[in-house]
Amino acid sequence: MKEKNTIINERKQKAEPAAARANTRTSRFGPRSILSGSFLEKEGLIKQLPFILYVTFLFLLYIANSYYGEKTVYKMESYKTELIGLRSEYISAKTRLMTAVNLTKVNERLSPRKIYPSHTPPGKIFVDKK
Repeated sequence: MKEKNTIINERKQKAEPAAARANTRTSRFGPRSILSGSFLEKEGLIKQLPFILYVTFLFLLYIANSYYGEKTVYKMESYKTELIGLRSEYISAKTRLMTAVNLTKVNERLSPRKIYPSHTPPGKIFVDKK
């Protein structure tokens, strides 16, 4: 009889720690503990709090960097369209200038004032140095 009792007691002792370990594992980060907020009371979480805050800061930095990148790309696209418009305006102004400075156009504009181009080439003026 004593042998039966000792065997039963040994089995109970072996079974109790395993059940206690299984019970703590399920209650550690289960859906109930997350919904009720009881997982915040654990000591392990409090010890990991600086790391969690650091990772949160990195996430916020990552999000801010992506917003900044998007804004920069938007500005670059608007500058490209503005550059295309300015380039076409420059080309048209340059074309107008080239046609306005043409010798025949200048002659046409100055003929009402009776100013005509010279047919003799310019001559040199010599000054004697004393």
